[in-house]
Amino acid sequence: MDAKKQNSQSEHCIKEGAVFIADAHENLGAGRDGFLEFLRAVDEGCIIASQLFLMGDMFDFLCGYADNTVKIYAEHIALINKIAQKIQVFYIEGNHDFGLAPIFKNVEIFPIQKQPANFKTQDENSVAIAHGDIFLPPITKYALLFLRLRWFLKIMNFIDRICKFKISNAILTKLKFKKLDYEISNFSGFIAPKMRHYEARIVIEGHYHQGKIFNINNKFYINLPAFACDRSFFVVEYANEKIQFARKSLKGH
Repeated sequence: MDAKKQNSQSEHCIKEGAVFIADAHENLGAGRDGFLEFLRAVDEGCIIASQLFLMGDMFDFLCGYADNTVKIYAEHIALINKIAQKIQVFYIEGNHDFGLAPIFKNVEIFPIQKQPANFKTQDENSVAIAHGDIFLPPITKYALLFLRLRWFLKIMNFIDRICKFKISNAILTKLKFKKLDYEISNFSGFIAPKMRHYEARIVIEGHYHQGKIFNINNKFYINLPAFACDRSFFVVEYANEKIQFARKSLKGH
């Protein structure tokens, strides 16, 4: 995505009390239901959020055109829509959850084609937000875009229905065993080449499950922890209008 396309997007301000959560990889068959607990806590006011940023891969597999996944996660979807009637909810689509516009009517959706999403802080610092699976080699990039095409997703859903949802269920079953807790050695060195694509002063990503914050190439980089691993998320705090990110746990809110 070129700079011109990035700059064409309208910028929202990240508010005090905004909550960022990434990579819940919700899979009820694997006993991963912490994201549902989190959504209930936000809806009931146990977790206070002025805005909610869902940073992608919140589900092991969810697509608005895949009927079986929409049915499986019906309560999650209803809660997200309900929360979005009270506060701003931004959904940064990941590589496990995409094509979400049909099921989230009140949520601002950022598919991969619209990432990074442009935001700003109270002191007007620019913020780029993405799931993390962008700025890829051309072959990988266009392969991922093809898999997200609406007509392709509808065809696959039709086939899945004929097969009594064996395809979507097989995907969810396979992903039950995906390793989510891992460490990338020299993570800052791994991220450094990618940072030249970002023009913003602050960059926020999920995807990598590292939960690291550091300065790199004159930019402030935040990689969110995988909620699936330790049920943690970040809450935005401002001190003298400077943005800070406080790490919180679902257990302690």
